[in-house]
Amino acid sequence: MSLIYNLAFFIFGLFYLPVFLVKIQQAEDRSVLIRERLGLFTHALRERFLGSKILWIHAVSVGEVIAVQKLIEKLLECCPDYHLVLTTVTPTGQKIAKQMESDRLTACYVPFDFSFAVRNFFKVLGPECLLLVETEIWPNLLAEASKSRVPVGILNARLSAKSVKRYRRFLPFFRPLFGRLDFVFAQSREDALRFESLGIEASRIQVLGNMKFDNVPETGLTSEALREIRKSIGFCEQDRILIAGSTHEGEEESVARVFLSLSERFPELKCLIAPRHIERAKLIANQLRKIGLKVCLASELRAENVPFQVLLLDRMGILKQLYALSDVVFMGGSFIRHGGQNPIEPAYFKRAILHGPFVFNFETIYQMLDQEGGALLVRDEEQLCFALGRLLEDPKERTFLGENAFQAVSSLRGATDRHLEECLKFLTSKSKVERVSYAEYREKLLPSSR
Repeated sequence: MSLIYNLAFFIFGLFYLPVFLVKIQQAEDRSVLIRERLGLFTHALRERFLGSKILWIHAVSVGEVIAVQKLIEKLLECCPDYHLVLTTVTPTGQKIAKQMESDRLTACYVPFDFSFAVRNFFKVLGPECLLLVETEIWPNLLAEASKSRVPVGILNARLSAKSVKRYRRFLPFFRPLFGRLDFVFAQSREDALRFESLGIEASRIQVLGNMKFDNVPETGLTSEALREIRKSIGFCEQDRILIAGSTHEGEEESVARVFLSLSERFPELKCLIAPRHIERAKLIANQLRKIGLKVCLASELRAENVPFQVLLLDRMGILKQLYALSDVVFMGGSFIRHGGQNPIEPAYFKRAILHGPFVFNFETIYQMLDQEGGALLVRDEEQLCFALGRLLEDPKERTFLGENAFQAVSSLRGATDRHLEECLKFLTSKSKVERVSYAEYREKLLPSSR
């Protein structure tokens, strides 16, 4: 079975190769990416792991890394005897992970799911536990963990109805893999039931909430700070700003057409488009120029110093701060069948949020926002144009939506501490080494939080 899977994965890799060659351009060091994804390590890295108790955390990309950032900080405090290894798939995720590195935290790429690569990774690390973030079910990864007697659990676990259907098609193959999971910490009751439907024992599943609600930007920015941010990104004081966040192919042109239709009615309106994959920025810029828009890339803003209608964000790590400047936010990935993008950051900035109908990857939070009056569902360009025009005309309605969004997401905080408590219980049950208990950790924090 392993041989068949490796062959199938190799064939898949051949088809995926053009995409991989594009993705690899984002890596700071391509040779490091290729080497580590093949399960190979430098001598220096091997020496760093030698003699350490390893806790391996795997997060696919930027969103997953940010989701576990606070948990990692707390684990480092609570488990001084552990060295944490944080792996990612994408170069963009790796950049964020590298920023978190310390003497007890190492960031590197996860190996391709070939038997030889995964086996060598386990051999070098010798981890005491593997924690997967959200849903990362790789057959050889789980099989090798089982052979090496390494317990595996899923943090912040989510599973969409669409993913369940996919897994059920091959359930005889995947059921044994799911059976190897020691625990699943689900985001919601719906996620828990979906995991259970795939054969995971209910006793191994707990609903702990979504840690992304605990990883939010600083919302207390002063007026002076906001003016400086606005100036640095090229917006004038009188500009009203529409942000289209984490957009996917096709959505940029939809937003641009809506912007064009509203620009005469609202001449002070500017648009900031932040594509989910920043390597598409130049292509998008050319597309939007063809329909008559003045477009500028954020990376070229200071050099060009020219007026623009649409600013294309081609820089990582600043979008969450820019949400504070917006009047209205359209969340991308929702006009196409991608499943939506995370609306938590604009909600914490009390921004009015619009989204399309395809939000199944974040259905719990979007259901809550819609029900609590914290977001508006728009099904097509016509509805987006109507809703955006109404919100731009009525600041009270924007404030109403923003306040409701903030209250909705604020009520869901606390998942990180719940994850920490359960992780410590599990690690303690698997090891006799002394570590700071959750209660001691809380007590330690109390003086500074008063």
